[in-house]
Amino acid sequence: MKVYTHNFNSNSNSGPNKFTRQLFNCLKHEYGTQIINNQEMADVEFCLIQQDRHKVKPMLMRLDGIWFNSDQNYEQQNAPIKFSYDNADAVIFQSEFNKKLTHHWFGSHVNGHIIHNAANISMTRNANSQFFDRRFGKNTELWSCASSWSGRPHKRLNENIRYFLEYAPKDSHLAIAGSIGMDDAKRLIPNNKRIHLMGELDYISLLALYKKSTTFIHLAYLDHCPNVVVDAQAAGCKIICSSTGGTSEIVTNGKIINEKKWNYEPIKLYRPPPMNIKEDNITEVYSHQCEDKKNTIEKCAEKYYKIMKSII
Repeated sequence: MKVYTHNFNSNSNSGPNKFTRQLFNCLKHEYGTQIINNQEMADVEFCLIQQDRHKVKPMLMRLDGIWFNSDQNYEQQNAPIKFSYDNADAVIFQSEFNKKLTHHWFGSHVNGHIIHNAANISMTRNANSQFFDRRFGKNTELWSCASSWSGRPHKRLNENIRYFLEYAPKDSHLAIAGSIGMDDAKRLIPNNKRIHLMGELDYISLLALYKKSTTFIHLAYLDHCPNVVVDAQAAGCKIICSSTGGTSEIVTNGKIINEKKWNYEPIKLYRPPPMNIKEDNITEVYSHQCEDKKNTIEKCAEKYYKIMKSII
């Protein structure tokens, strides 16, 4: 199968591009799928979030999310996504939340599918956490979180830190991976020897950090299906997340902090509500409750391949 891609940058380490790169590496290995630059010669087109030119062949669209921040021009931001959504022969939503949100704003799609993001288990297995053993001590309990934090208060780094200080063992440490501006760092991160800024880490180093960690905190507000959670869980982390958005759909072992349901209307996303992290507001999730949620990049790629094949 020959595939022409829209809006995919194989050199980018953003969540959508990183996932798509792994997806097509798996499709190539399992099915001989090729990405080609000649649109006319392709069997099918793959659109990541939005088109970058008019389609020529049947097109599968993989949504990342849509814009709904009332402090931004969300209608203008959504216009190219809506255009691609209406053009697509099939659409993949990352989560049930992602599907409901998109249906609310764009209307339903006649050929929509929910496929959660998935981890590369072999890559995770091969990641070496010894560097972090040396840095923190082999027997130190490490918690972690990861995101692009700068200018993104809805990722709620402040709540991640608050939860860690409240519930983590007193001799444990928190590693914060990802870019963060100096102003945000000064404002959000307390002067505490147990909290460490790791900066930007390459993907293999991130996987190694997750393998060293016992717990991964992701209290982001209204996230869709974060790859950092998928990867951290595959590395063996217990997940702490919010009930909002689609993150809780993929958690197989962890704790979910309950929050008020959102009605899918425009909202001030960068002013998320404070969280109630009291124990009586937290739901525990155990792996034996949700075996059907366990996913791998191979299973994920098979689903994508079948959908692309069905629209050719």
